[in-house]
Amino acid sequence: MEAANRSALTRAAQTVAAVIRNDALRRAETAFALFTAAELGSWVAILVYAYRQGGATEAGIAAAVQLVPAALVAPVLGAAVDRLGGVRGLMWGYVLQCVTMAATAVVLAADVAPWATYVVAATAASAVTATRPAHALVTPALARSPLELGAANVVSGWITAAMALAAPALVGLLLIVAPPSAAFAAAAVATGCAAVLAATLPRTADVPAQDETVWAGVAQLAAGVKVVVGNRPVRLLVGLIGAVSMLVGAADVLAVTLALGVLHLGTGAAGYLTAAFGGGGIAGASVTLTLIGRRRIAPHLLVAALAGGLSFVLLAIDPTLGLSLLLFTTAGAARIVFEVAAQTLLQRIAPTHVLSSVFASAEGLTMAGLALGSLVVPLLVAFGGVRIALVGVGALLPLLVLVRLRALLTLDSQATVPVVEISLLRALPMFAVLPPLELEGVARSLIEVEAPAGTRIVVEGEEGDRFYAVADGTVEVVTSGRTLRRLGRAEGFGEIALLHDIPRTATVTALTDVHLYALERNDFLLALTRHASAQELAREIVAARLHHAAA
Repeated sequence: MEAANRSALTRAAQTVAAVIRNDALRRAETAFALFTAAELGSWVAILVYAYRQGGATEAGIAAAVQLVPAALVAPVLGAAVDRLGGVRGLMWGYVLQCVTMAATAVVLAADVAPWATYVVAATAASAVTATRPAHALVTPALARSPLELGAANVVSGWITAAMALAAPALVGLLLIVAPPSAAFAAAAVATGCAAVLAATLPRTADVPAQDETVWAGVAQLAAGVKVVVGNRPVRLLVGLIGAVSMLVGAADVLAVTLALGVLHLGTGAAGYLTAAFGGGGIAGASVTLTLIGRRRIAPHLLVAALAGGLSFVLLAIDPTLGLSLLLFTTAGAARIVFEVAAQTLLQRIAPTHVLSSVFASAEGLTMAGLALGSLVVPLLVAFGGVRIALVGVGALLPLLVLVRLRALLTLDSQATVPVVEISLLRALPMFAVLPPLELEGVARSLIEVEAPAGTRIVVEGEEGDRFYAVADGTVEVVTSGRTLRRLGRAEGFGEIALLHDIPRTATVTALTDVHLYALERNDFLLALTRHASAQELAREIVAARLHHAAA
């Protein structure tokens, strides 16, 4: 058993290494790291500014001013990302964040009225809600396999955990020698660099909107909300994400309350507890390696939710410093495991045509949960003391899990959307016009094919039996001894023989090791003949290729 576990971890580590070698995914994750640092760092800076203006009360007001608009704006920005497509939505989201962060830096430096500063800072807090939905939409289109998508989610979890620990510490050092405006200026630079990186991502990861009208955007928003409300597994996951975010929002306030009101150790202990929560995230990120390639993820989600909530309940029994550090670390680890598992399950369950809108709804609920968590703790402390606050906050997740236990355990059986395959097909013009349900049906019919370098995948003159889409690698198309073209990711071949019922017109050879998805002849023809636009596009592509070959 131990050897099997080591083998699984080795394969997982190799898969993560493959993500790092995937140039497009590496750029996307680097941009995400810059964004996460900017988001967390700017949050610390605005709270420090507010505390200096009017103490804890004003800091709480400033937090609410940031989070409430962000919760309302998140679904709208998610719908906008769906309309723009993954890469464009990601890039313009980063641009918006850069502009709003820079504007906040300017008003802070100008020393305007605090209320005006909070309003401008709220635009930055709202702008950041565009990134996670766009990132969740882009990564399946950049991943070359479902296994690689799982690894990409793990890498995103590592980034979140690392930045939760590093960004506040770096901003704390910066604020010793510079005003809060400097932190926002640094955040603007970071998100500007993220925008540049996003602009270099391949446009094959973009899904062009069929209708750019305002009403289409409203319809997209409504469709995403409808899925969240009407799809039980999606509703359950999004609800749990909101509950976990409430726990996260409460953790910061509980750290201060424990340090000052119970342990009587001063503000330094509050920093230790907060750091333990962030450090636990690093440990949790290592645990998420075990999620890569697993068919069943719901049990990990279940354990993480229970561990996160019960950590605070157990802390109420004997809130000593040592136990507090241990249980805050446990809660931080559980949070990261939960977030990675929930993101992976949502990608597998939510319909891909509204994926960004679904994640945007989750993002909005996250913002609302953070605000609610930070407000509930003082109320519970006033009502029954710190122990009641710990039990009240910590019991929420375990109670939700127990109430919805059966539904949670069946999540994996409903997580069957082939999100990577759909993203690849949507990058091919002849399939991009298919309605979502038909596109999903085609994706389920795809067959994975691995071809080492030098393999002749199709041979000129032979009977055509399959269409091929390139997921990774490069192939060369040769006819009558002449090289016509080279094809890479998100390009296809083999359609001429199928549409015209003739022998193969060219030989296609793998120049590198290639990862392909094949579609059998009957499935290919059935998909196109059911949709006139797809059939017309396919014939235009065939005509252009035949003309090029003749020329």
